[in-house]
Amino acid sequence: MTDAYRRETIENWVSDFCASDAIRAFGGGVREYAQDVLVQFMVAACDSRGAAPGDIDEPDVRAALLNRVAKLDLPASIQRELPGLCGEFLSQLEDAGRLGGGRVLGAYARALRSGFEEAASGKAKPIERPGSRIGRNDPCPCGSGKKYKKCCMRE
Repeated sequence: MTDAYRRETIENWVSDFCASDAIRAFGGGVREYAQDVLVQFMVAACDSRGAAPGDIDEPDVRAALLNRVAKLDLPASIQRELPGLCGEFLSQLEDAGRLGGGRVLGAYARALRSGFEEAASGKAKPIERPGSRIGRNDPCPCGSGKKYKKCCMRE
């Protein structure tokens, strides 16, 4: 759990971002939820491994975006914009001198868009078999030269 000092730092950083011109790139609906979403994103990133807000890294961003932000109950039109919002926020933190490597983390957050959409949908990805099934009358994969049904099928 994030302590009061870290939480206050995060809230100040988010407030600065939401008051800046960078937020104008996003629609009005996203701007309405931006404050709450970004605070939850940063708190989750810090809680991931107990890091300070200025010390978060790629695994922290991934965990926060896919495990916390993707689970928020928001309209679908707004959810699609959240990886970009978080990415822009991280980039702005580097511009303000608050987070080293913020641009790289921002690009990483944007690159997680497909994984984010999958996590936000709540549907599990179907398991795909790497090859085709072995038929009864196919040659046995053990290399004996016999049909599969006469060789290894019963083992």
